[in-house]
Amino acid sequence: MDNKNLTVKTVTLAYFSGTGGTKAIVSCFETKFIKSGIHVNVIDISCRNTYHEEKAPDLLIIFSPVYAFRLATIMEQWVKNLPKAQNIPAAVISVSGGGEVSPNTACRVHCKRLLVKKGYQPIYEKMFVMPSNYGSQAEYQLNLQLLNVIPLKVTQAITEILSGKISLTKPRALDHFFAFIGKSEHFGAKIFGLSIHASKECTQCGLCERKCPSNNIKIQNGLPKFGSNCMWCLKCIYDCPHHALSPGVFKFSVLKDGYNLTEMSEKAKTQCDAEYQPSGSMLWQGAIDYLKK
Repeated sequence: MDNKNLTVKTVTLAYFSGTGGTKAIVSCFETKFIKSGIHVNVIDISCRNTYHEEKAPDLLIIFSPVYAFRLATIMEQWVKNLPKAQNIPAAVISVSGGGEVSPNTACRVHCKRLLVKKGYQPIYEKMFVMPSNYGSQAEYQLNLQLLNVIPLKVTQAITEILSGKISLTKPRALDHFFAFIGKSEHFGAKIFGLSIHASKECTQCGLCERKCPSNNIKIQNGLPKFGSNCMWCLKCIYDCPHHALSPGVFKFSVLKDGYNLTEMSEKAKTQCDAEYQPSGSMLWQGAIDYLKK
């Protein structure tokens, strides 16, 4: 593919989102493409796990959070099941709380390989940064800034994609190894899921069962029963309106104050002019660097 501008009349945005970060980015992409006069087809693969389009799009964009140094298994499997295409341009957008830093720089490699096998041509890849929902969080003001910068980052990405210029990253050598061993977290996710239990605060509303993207939760005798197909997305725990769910193992992965992206987004709107001042900690340097670009 040469570097002349892409002619895009239709674009498909296929995404998986556990606790809403990736979905928020996809929604912004959708809005800006529509404003540009481009027809958009949005696919939430947790609701639609097969691809049935009468006509192939001019551009396919894949969106996924980073789980264990690679994209979510459910997204990689979806790409693996795509029908054959003929040199359709594709972009891969990953979403993380830490940014484009080691050990995540190879997180999109396997997905790109799967796209090539299916006849797609990866032309662009990028890491978007959202407030972390796993283990620990950055300072609150930094999280708000990450939410406020979404429209700007999406505009930049769309401009770069439609320019037709190939923009693919070169992962660090060691990160290829991390992406390879990342599959081991799948076993850990099974253990994590099986350990989740409901407390007496459970009202038996069934919300967790209805929202589980991997159909891992079944209501038995009025209470949620967790199987071995957990993805460790934490959606059930954070979305429970009564905070009734908690894991028996790997408790470090769950934020003690919960995770409410909607609440943070509303707060961000009131502080859109506030500029984040780094505290000097290097833990979230990837997110800070992302804001500066």
